[in-house]
Amino acid sequence: MKLLEVKRASGFPWAAFVALSFGMIVFGLAESYGPLTAISEVIPKNLFWLGLSIPYIFGGIGALFAGYVADRLGRKASFMLSSGLVLVGMLLYLPLWFNTIYGASRIAVSIISMALVGMSAIGLETPVLAMISESVGSKHRSKILVITQNFGNLGVALAFVPLLIFGLNSARAYATNYEVAMLLMYFAPIIGLIIAWLKASETIPWRAVKTSRNVEEAWKTIDADSQPVKPTGGMALRFSTLIILGIVQDIAFVYILYGVPGAYFTSISGLIVLTGGFVMAAVGIIAGFLITPRLGRKGYTITSFGLLAGLWGALWAVALASRMATNGLILFMFSLVMIPLELTWAARALLEPELFPTRNRGLYISIVRASVWISTGVITGFLAMTSPSFLIGAASMMVVALIGVFGALMWYFKGFETGNKSLSGLDIKIANPPIIATNDPKDV
Repeated sequence: MKLLEVKRASGFPWAAFVALSFGMIVFGLAESYGPLTAISEVIPKNLFWLGLSIPYIFGGIGALFAGYVADRLGRKASFMLSSGLVLVGMLLYLPLWFNTIYGASRIAVSIISMALVGMSAIGLETPVLAMISESVGSKHRSKILVITQNFGNLGVALAFVPLLIFGLNSARAYATNYEVAMLLMYFAPIIGLIIAWLKASETIPWRAVKTSRNVEEAWKTIDADSQPVKPTGGMALRFSTLIILGIVQDIAFVYILYGVPGAYFTSISGLIVLTGGFVMAAVGIIAGFLITPRLGRKGYTITSFGLLAGLWGALWAVALASRMATNGLILFMFSLVMIPLELTWAARALLEPELFPTRNRGLYISIVRASVWISTGVITGFLAMTSPSFLIGAASMMVVALIGVFGALMWYFKGFETGNKSLSGLDIKIANPPIIATNDPKDV
């Protein structure tokens, strides 16, 4: 039985990769669901801010639920429950789609639907990160963590592809892109669920922890050739670093992709999202294959957040010089900012599962994600509701990004390196604490 388990672990978990990739497509589509609902005026225009807050606030709650399930019942169970919850939220959307309810009932059902979809979509991130980090050795972990999550960008872009077919200013394009996004949100989770149910298996380290078996031997079936990480610093440092980096990255992402276009550049709002989705997807592929496997996590994190701060400042300067004119230069600057948005996203995707032990990995990732998404929902909702000028918003985002640089520097000097190292060090230290002989009778 042990030999069979080792053999299964030595191969690449293709079924899990495919299922989790579909899950991240769902995530990308679903995080667009709230903003799309607002932009398409399924809810009244004066309630636009709800689409930028409700899905993400409830997403934090969904993350906590998914993390609890991931540690208690397994990564696979958490993934399947979160995927199924997407379908429940989308079923509630059907009366809105077919215009069978109106008035206050329409708004109420829309809010419940956005809340459920947000809970499930953001909840999906936890089992995806945990399952990959516990199924793939350090040689390929950087690539798979980044590439799998990159399918979320593809989901964002797919929702807006009809704009390329029917034209940017076509009413038919916006109606079609909304319907395409909705249809994909029905089919993608079903495909992911089927593949996960039939082919994906639970991770060996999690099973070893739950059954009190030899955790070190379990990790050797995953990652036998790499040096283990050597954790330093306490949990407070890990949580504070990840929450700072996460809030900075998520606010910048939601604000530039949905908040700013909807409020200030409505004539090209769909094009900004479409361009951003494809730019980030391309950057994610490059980062996953060529950058993150070669750089240490510390240096990469500082570089990506520094670039984010610099390009937010450049976008502010261009908007000021052009007096907010909607032109090719503005769109180009938006596209440039999408590059560090994806690079900082990759930094988070790598660090979050790499800093916590298997026993609590799901819950701890979810605590970080919940803190990040709830804060993002509150802040971006406030920005959309109060509608400050874009110049003030862009300058604020530059300051926010500088806070991210501070978080990256904090980890650089106080944290530990996880790039290309086995995560067994996180578990072995807890499972097998060193016994130090002393002459103190209390030690006997």
